[in-house]
Amino acid sequence: MKSLYKIATISLAMAFVACDDSTSASDNGNGGNGGANVACTNEPVECPTIQYENEVYDLRDCNHYKIQTFGTQTWMTENLNYNSCEINGQNWCYGDNDANCQKYGRLYTWTAAMGLDKSYQKDYANLPEGSVTNGLCPSGYHIPSDAETDILIAYLEDNNIIADFNFQFGGKNNFAGFADLDREAYFWTADEDHSEFGGKENARIWSYSEMFSFGGGSIFKDSGLSIRCVKD
Repeated sequence: MKSLYKIATISLAMAFVACDDSTSASDNGNGGNGGANVACTNEPVECPTIQYENEVYDLRDCNHYKIQTFGTQTWMTENLNYNSCEINGQNWCYGDNDANCQKYGRLYTWTAAMGLDKSYQKDYANLPEGSVTNGLCPSGYHIPSDAETDILIAYLEDNNIIADFNFQFGGKNNFAGFADLDREAYFWTADEDHSEFGGKENARIWSYSEMFSFGGGSIFKDSGLSIRCVKD
């Protein structure tokens, strides 16, 4: 249960190649909004159309991610590591170290994860209830709802297979800076927080640590968290 707290043939793909995304969420107290106005170019890359068993292939940048079915759901069991000019300044490698993106995936703002304008970091997007948002996920996958994560957590706990989800403890980035690398995994959901304790600047999240198990709640949308996608 969650504990609650606040907080051979070739396909053409577009991949991020030249963008300064070194901005920290703590640079100006408004994570993902700071940084210099720099040139950014999406250039085409060629991806071989290889079908990987038990993996989803992202033709945008040729990355592929392991997947596994848990009950009625199929999830990526690796953190997303996709970047493009459209989300420049709204995603980070932990500690601004590129090697951490390769090991843990990237940390994204909620608006970047959802494919929304960053103005919605300060206002409700009011997406239709029950709608599916692909956001930054590879084709055929989407950002999970809070309800979908509850189903996953129950299945993992009931079947004692938490380790099968392959949690990568990528930490977070917020107004206080980078924190919790190798200690806790934080993930966005597609849901905003409309509770009396939330507000228009907050979105729902879920988390896991080996010490505290599963957690949930909400956090500022301009924070940097990991993304795990679920199949449509």
